Amino acid sequence: MRQILLPDPPTLSTGVPEIFEQGGSQNVVRRAVVIGNGFPGSENQCIGLARALGLAQNHLLYRVTRPKGGINEWLHWLPVGFHKKLDFILRHLYLYSRLMLGSKQSKYIASENGGSVGLSSILEADVKSIVSMARDTYEKDGPLVVIACGRDTVSIASSIRRLASENVFVVQIQHPRSHLNRFDMVITPRHDYYPLTLEAQEQVPRFMRGWITPREPPQDHVVLTTGALHGIDYATLRKSASAWHDEFASLPKPLVVVNIGWPRRNCRYGADLAKQLTDALLSVLGSCGSVRIALSYRTPEKVSRVIFKELGDNPKVFIWNGQEPNPYMGHLAWGDAFVVTADSVSLISEACSTGKPVYVIGADHCKWKIADFHKSLRERGVVRPFTGFEDMSESWSYPPLNDTAEAAMRVRSALAARGWSLRS
Repeated sequence: MRQILLPDPPTLSTGVPEIFEQGGSQNVVRRAVVIGNGFPGSENQCIGLARALGLAQNHLLYRVTRPKGGINEWLHWLPVGFHKKLDFILRHLYLYSRLMLGSKQSKYIASENGGSVGLSSILEADVKSIVSMARDTYEKDGPLVVIACGRDTVSIASSIRRLASENVFVVQIQHPRSHLNRFDMVITPRHDYYPLTLEAQEQVPRFMRGWITPREPPQDHVVLTTGALHGIDYATLRKSASAWHDEFASLPKPLVVVNIGWPRRNCRYGADLAKQLTDALLSVLGSCGSVRIALSYRTPEKVSRVIFKELGDNPKVFIWNGQEPNPYMGHLAWGDAFVVTADSVSLISEACSTGKPVYVIGADHCKWKIADFHKSLRERGVVRPFTGFEDMSESWSYPPLNDTAEAAMRVRSALAARGWSLRS
């Protein structure tokens, strides 16, 4: 197969400054705060943008944590602040009932993290502490870029911007489902605005259209991307190719990588898609040198069971069993072609950043905005459906998705309009 070479990413920063380096202009941005929600798909988008801004080694990661365990698994639909308060009350009622009744067991089990404590290595997102840091260190360290992603981070990020607007530039990734003027910039996939299209409006009863978000076209400070942000570029692929050389260099070519996600609300499937996938892989196996399959930790057992049953004993196929180290970056660097289930915007976006052939299976199971995402990729020639009739040794290419670098350039322009610049 012809090797696809990606251009080197633009140099946005030189050197590795300390996170609170002494001195310098108040108009130069040297640091970032990342606010995550505990989900890799969301936090990787924030970190990817920070990296594209040249702040990879100069950011602090905070996390909004929800209570876990017991009844808390049923309360994730609540706003995170109210959820924590309710968990606090329930835990104290639980402790009081044990004290008064001498009970050894209760239907309510206390949360794993006490409802307010993050992981030991990650700071718990707290508005007051981040605002104080932004204000108190502004003269010495300059402005602070705040990057957040996910529903649970919306209230934190918007509060930071409200309380320290002169010291911070707040970027919210993914549509916040709230007033967009609460943020300096919103970066969201174009398909988040699918509800405004005529096609979408026809699918929704007229009396419900006012309840669908978004209700208005994107404003000037909204950056629309094709897919999800991430940290994959030629530099990271080149580094990963070197790190995984010993394991992948000797594998027969072409190496086909299969990434399997999990069913979602707008892309439901089960063992039927798993059987369709294995049948198609068996059909193209003759044109494959080797196949490596990676299942997500959330892939349903009914799906993984079919995968192992049909392909587990095939000498050409290796199925990653979840043990560390995770070969994902090695797969992206060394894979010659990719087959990805249609459910994951992140997995597809990352594969499409390589410029190598990407085949998608299960797009017919998707609806609403996820179906619109797949339609846009097919129209751009970025992906093709996986049918089982492909010659996997055939090479084809396209302009790689470059959403993260393009979003970073928009952030730089917005900072410049405010009179700020990133250290370069």
